[in-house]
Amino acid sequence: GKVRYIGASNYMAWRLEEASWKSERNGWPEYQCVQQRHTYLRRIQGTTVGDPQVDLNDDLQDYCRNRDLTLLAYSPLLSGAYTREDRQLDERFLGADTDKRMTTLRAVAAEIGATLNQVVLAWMLGSDPQVIPLIAASSKEQMAENLAVVDIQLTKEQMDRLNTAGPPKTQ
Repeated sequence: GKVRYIGASNYMAWRLEEASWKSERNGWPEYQCVQQRHTYLRRIQGTTVGDPQVDLNDDLQDYCRNRDLTLLAYSPLLSGAYTREDRQLDERFLGADTDKRMTTLRAVAAEIGATLNQVVLAWMLGSDPQVIPLIAASSKEQMAENLAVVDIQLTKEQMDRLNTAGPPKTQ
């Protein structure tokens, strides 16, 4: 009776479905959310962070949308790599669409007077299904920047541009 809601982390859609089936069969509570590694840039096909971390994929996004599961994203800002000169993008994110996605991200940020980090977070909040980014900060200024995203609303056109920047995603 101490746990109000339960969630999973680093699960594939099939594992969530299996857990759902077992919970239903046994009268147990079902997962309400799933936490996955997720950011705006796409990892190069075939590369991983390493077990047990699993990136959000289209299959899991569809599963969450259809099951009304909340998506939580960890590492959404790539440890500052979007904005900090002393943090380089991991080579696993330097794929065929990185330049196009970064150009689009910069253009949208300039249009709305926001930082790249804010646009990444606003993109997540505006996604379907909505993704709740889990954020951290090393300073009050970083926290203020991150929290200011609640006042940012991307237009449908901006979301479409961000979603379609670069070649289509492959599975």
